[in-house]
Amino acid sequence: MRRRKNTSVLPAILVAMILIAVAGCDQFSLYDVDKPAAPATSLNYSDNKVVILAIDGLRYSEGLGDSTHQYVSAMWNELHPAGTIYSNFRNEGPTLTMPGHAAILTGTWQSIANDGSERPGAPTLFEYYRFATGAPQQDAWIVGGKSKLSALSYSNDVSYGSSYGASVDVGHASDGETRDQLISVLQTHKPHLVLASLSYVDLKGHSAVWNDYLNQITIADTLTAAIWQYLQSDPYYAGTTYLFITSDHGRHDDAHGGFSNHGDTCEGCEHITFVGLGPDILQGTTLGAGIVRTQRDLCATVGDILGIATPLSDGSAMSEMFQPVTTGIRNEPLSP
Repeated sequence: MRRRKNTSVLPAILVAMILIAVAGCDQFSLYDVDKPAAPATSLNYSDNKVVILAIDGLRYSEGLGDSTHQYVSAMWNELHPAGTIYSNFRNEGPTLTMPGHAAILTGTWQSIANDGSERPGAPTLFEYYRFATGAPQQDAWIVGGKSKLSALSYSNDVSYGSSYGASVDVGHASDGETRDQLISVLQTHKPHLVLASLSYVDLKGHSAVWNDYLNQITIADTLTAAIWQYLQSDPYYAGTTYLFITSDHGRHDDAHGGFSNHGDTCEGCEHITFVGLGPDILQGTTLGAGIVRTQRDLCATVGDILGIATPLSDGSAMSEMFQPVTTGIRNEPLSP
């Protein structure tokens, strides 16, 4: 056993050296072991950019789950050849707007109020990104139709929070307006990280008018392709930008009440769309039903692309959709 030293006999110079060293320490580093590492003092983030596009309330059976792809023809004919589709992507948490979007952003299932009155409990991608890089607020955005989405700009986590939140542009009168505002944000602020949400498929679904719901899916599909075309045409974004297209939730299948609502664990509510596009993503690829991924995995995937940690997320990077080259994402063999 190591013996305790009698400090009374230490040379005075050694005592002085110890006192100087202690005085120079950050007192919190000795005790607050759960505190995240200090943020970067200068902008030094990856050149990669990420846009997550959520089509609110798109049921898989009317989207990529329809073998004719009649309502998502652009997604199938234009986007799929350039990227990867997951045929078994899921929301396995609360299948509502706010919890669904929160799962995408935090990598955790969030049982938060669906009216926008409650922020997520776990940090969002915006907070992870700005904390790690020192990026300004204008480098991360939420753009969407539903005003309540503003509650997802930052979390209640005391180690992150409002100081690392996203800029917000919400409350648009149509999905077309959301697309226009998204393009304006991209042109004006050149952000590295954006969550955009097309809200009107969900709103038309709740109207219980079947043809209105289907027509809105077609509109969202066209707008989605236009967003990808813009990202490929802008020199700032072309070749360095990933677009992930998904949904916050689906809708009830016919056995559980039909398309006009959602919110349970039926297949219609949990089975959702996912398309990934961007550098090093496999092209013209469909990953089949045996490869199950959820919204939680998207947070970790975006973190890896941007070169930032997402320590409180529960998912894992979706490495199987990437070519084994320069993304920094670890490509591992698929499970049999």
